[in-house]
Amino acid sequence: MGSTGVHEANANATLLERIASMRDTLTPTARRIGDVICEDAALVARIGIEDLAERTGTSTASVNRFCRMLGLAGYTELRLVLAGEAGRGGPADRHDPDADPSGDIPADADAETTVALLASSTVHAIRRTAELLDTSDLDRLAGAVAEAGQVQVFAFGGSADVAHYLAAQLTGIGVPTLTSADVHTAAAYAVTLGPNDVAIAISHSGRAVQAIELLDLARSRGATTAAVTSSAVSPLAADADVTLATTARTATYRYRGTAGRHAQLFVTDALYVRVAQRRAESARQLLDLAGAATARYQLGPSKKPARKAAPKPAKPGTKQTPRQAGRSSERTRSSSSRTSNPHH
Repeated sequence: MGSTGVHEANANATLLERIASMRDTLTPTARRIGDVICEDAALVARIGIEDLAERTGTSTASVNRFCRMLGLAGYTELRLVLAGEAGRGGPADRHDPDADPSGDIPADADAETTVALLASSTVHAIRRTAELLDTSDLDRLAGAVAEAGQVQVFAFGGSADVAHYLAAQLTGIGVPTLTSADVHTAAAYAVTLGPNDVAIAISHSGRAVQAIELLDLARSRGATTAAVTSSAVSPLAADADVTLATTARTATYRYRGTAGRHAQLFVTDALYVRVAQRRAESARQLLDLAGAATARYQLGPSKKPARKAAPKPAKPGTKQTPRQAGRSSERTRSSSSRTSNPHH
């Protein structure tokens, strides 16, 4: 995919989000330029091309190539876009935590600040993902899933929980869906795919080798393939018939990746709802049946688990009646039997 493709695939994202989503696919030189821009976009909007080249240890030619890769005419347009984003309170404004909620949470942040930053990061990731999501691609995939003989979801590491959640949702409305966090099991599943089936791979970076190889296997079996990823130029997206884009930048602290998972969950929830809408009658019936089947495991608002009252111990100095003694002996034998029977 050339620079024009990169520009079009991320047309709804801010410039910094586009640069961040491409980071893992950039050359070392381009990555240095991108990192400096993301580190202090407001500064880059004010300095000249020679200054940026010096700060990044590159050349003016490299900076111009980086700009063209983004679909921009050159460095002047880059500065104008960054200044425009900063002027409207966009992510280029590094001094407003609400405008740029994608930075690290300070190690010494108190509970109130931590909660506020996490909330801001999550809301930002979901909002930007909603703006970036191509609804025509969403509906294309939903139509294929709704009619599929089976669906398989490939995801590993932090994305595995999202895959299991999606599989449970789709299975619950009558779409047979398999997933496994074990790559060997997932590969064994994948060889059963056919032309009427769908394979979905989830990877924030789009560079998880297991997901890429399994999606390639699914494609070789004739299945429709889809990717849920933050990088439209990743190897995973290149292998997919349909790509559903998320947007959430990663940071130093591992727990900041929760924003990425929320973005993935938002996309998979949107897919689930669109599939359910296409199977409205049967989905409603199955959900009603599931609700009735699981109701027995839910306590009413005023009920408590039933408990048998334990026998009161005899008061010191009192003798048990023969009947009480018999019950005590019977309980002792029963307890001894359970303890000695390894198959109980």
